[in-house]
Amino acid sequence: MEILELLRRRGRCSAETIANDLGVTANAIRQHLTNLERDGLVVSQPERSGRGRPALLFALTERADAVFPKRYGQLATMVLQEVQDMGGPEALDEVFARVAARHAAAIERDLDGLEFDEKMHRVVSWIGRAGTLVEQSDSPEGIKVTIHNCPFRNTALKFPQVCSITPQLISRLTGAAVSQSDSIHRHDPYCSFVVQRPTDA
Repeated sequence: MEILELLRRRGRCSAETIANDLGVTANAIRQHLTNLERDGLVVSQPERSGRGRPALLFALTERADAVFPKRYGQLATMVLQEVQDMGGPEALDEVFARVAARHAAAIERDLDGLEFDEKMHRVVSWIGRAGTLVEQSDSPEGIKVTIHNCPFRNTALKFPQVCSITPQLISRLTGAAVSQSDSIHRHDPYCSFVVQRPTDA
């Protein structure tokens, strides 16, 4: 990580430069650089300056950006707080309704002509692509959709309106009534929604 941080600050560097800055041997640094390059975090490129062998310089790849701290959730919370302060809870409701509508519009063409069960299957699969660890099961009340990993957990704990995106999305795409059964905002271990199966499905 120290090598990655140094390359972030300095840009392209040779193994010797990195070794001098970190106070270790160049051979030790080269070994670490080999591993980082194998993992796709660092790329090497020869650069000629004058006579002799070209110097091998190392730089970060785009993939390396993921290893540095991110505060996306913190930024989202700050923005939502400003929206609420400016327009009240109704403004937040409108924002999340628009988010659900936008996502629904992006996939509803793929659901044209499908029966309810196939629509549900595709919608749940689509929700799962966000890393939600979602599963679908039958319950006496209808179809239960359980989300074990909320990608927006920290934001949802402060703004429960976040939890309205999923039921609005499901309802728009299937035409079914959706209610929330469990919620991490209420300190349940997961979020779950019950989708009422249409009588003609």
